[in-house]
Amino acid sequence: MNEITSQQLPEVDFDSVRRIDGLNEISANYAPYLADESKLPHQGADYLFFPTNEAELAAIMREMNTRGANVTISGARTGLVGGCVPAGGAVVALDRFDKTVDIRWDDGTNEWRVTAEAAVTLKDLNDWANKKNFPGLQARANDETLAQLEQFKNDPRSFFYPPDPTEMSASLGGTVATNASGAASFKYKDTRNWIRRLHVILASGEMLDIPRGKYFATDGRKFTVIDSGGNPTILNLPGYDMPKTKNTAGFFAAPGMDMIDLFIGSEGLFGVVSQIEVALDQMHEGISVVQFLPSDTAALDFVIALRDEADFAPEFLEFYDGNALALLRAKQIDNPKFIDMPTIPEDAGAAIFYDISFNADDPNPDFSKLKEVTARCGSSLDNSWAGYERRDLARFRHFRHALPETVNAVIGERKKTYPGLHKLGTDLAVPNDSLREIWGFYRSKLDTAGLEWVAFGHIGDNHFHVNILPKDMDDLAKGLAIYRDFAEKAVALGGTVSAEHGVGKMKKKFLSVMYTPEQMNEMKALKLALDPKAMFNPGDILDFEGAAR
Repeated sequence: MNEITSQQLPEVDFDSVRRIDGLNEISANYAPYLADESKLPHQGADYLFFPTNEAELAAIMREMNTRGANVTISGARTGLVGGCVPAGGAVVALDRFDKTVDIRWDDGTNEWRVTAEAAVTLKDLNDWANKKNFPGLQARANDETLAQLEQFKNDPRSFFYPPDPTEMSASLGGTVATNASGAASFKYKDTRNWIRRLHVILASGEMLDIPRGKYFATDGRKFTVIDSGGNPTILNLPGYDMPKTKNTAGFFAAPGMDMIDLFIGSEGLFGVVSQIEVALDQMHEGISVVQFLPSDTAALDFVIALRDEADFAPEFLEFYDGNALALLRAKQIDNPKFIDMPTIPEDAGAAIFYDISFNADDPNPDFSKLKEVTARCGSSLDNSWAGYERRDLARFRHFRHALPETVNAVIGERKKTYPGLHKLGTDLAVPNDSLREIWGFYRSKLDTAGLEWVAFGHIGDNHFHVNILPKDMDDLAKGLAIYRDFAEKAVALGGTVSAEHGVGKMKKKFLSVMYTPEQMNEMKALKLALDPKAMFNPGDILDFEGAAR
């Protein structure tokens, strides 16, 4: 079916919802709610709300709709594109939506599913699933949920929630809004693949309860939303094709698509995701490896060989180019404790960080294919770091984060001389057959411009981050020009201008590289069908004249 009816929630007195009024009060005592990790300047806010349940959230939406006020949704504020930086109106903080609601086994898919509120962090969700202890759930649960919880505890296997956008303090709701992904998306794909049900609060204050597999687009690309009064709204999906890469640029649209996918990755422009049901996966033992290779070209060959030939499936494939290793090597010499790993080899021209399934009790593990591939790419397993114990894996995770931390420190020091300076980091991805071409294009442009840069990240998805480190404002101007060249090339190769960070306020200027004016208008029409006053998250992805203020 393609028709869904929204539900009214219990009436709540709007004035009973905790709120802070006035920009001065908010700025003085609640400044974190006006920012995210993008450091984008805010435009103030008139209200800051702290709802505790869906009924209170609905009351806020009804009142703000009546007042014609914008609403910016604030989650964990770990985003990098200014998505939750307010542009006036109200900020709705979901901090108190921090509980698990249900756990159950699904016979149809043979998986455990957990229902949680939007502010639950990925770290907490994984800790609770791994320890099989969901705080407070037993006290809140009905008899059926209690029985399922007991069954889950008695299951001898260990479980986890696979999507890993690197920042595990991110909220579940935020990762749904951006269809977040990261290193582990090479094996487990993006957030979309693990979402089984959503609650979405609309601008009207009514709620959509959307399970996966129930509502599908018909007549090409149409859905119908019927409100509780029986009034229908037709949703016409944009007619573009999605890139054949991981992607967070624009709204998901495809013929016959599942309605739940419309809201995943929509960056909160259609409504507020309040509750999410996710699938868990079984946890397996693994060994992590940092393989050093003689050059960037050899590293690309190694990745392609692992993807095409290896008889195992790495959870992730992470890239460190020669410049990245040089920067880390210098940092390691300067402060050995910063990178708690052996010395990076002097002759290492690149590295690939990956993992494979590994049973420590197997006396004769077969690494013959891996040895052959590594030798063919000019290296050997002896020229690597490897570990599987919990302590080792923690050190590897720190190594993974050491490079962006080092880059940020370099830029922070340069900002003392040039306050307007900032790094430029790409979030582009291309299909598999374009990996070598996009890498050659990046190198040629950067080397010709004489800019300082490093490259690292999710090469398994052809989605590594090129970080340009400008030394002054002239370098910054050169880098900004080159970034657009990069975006145009990625799209020409069938890729995307935003693979995992979303668009928000900072990347919407690149949407015109990927979409035609007609397609942008189709996105706007879809947004206004669900949010007629363009109330939600103003300034994100799309711009509207006469939007709610």
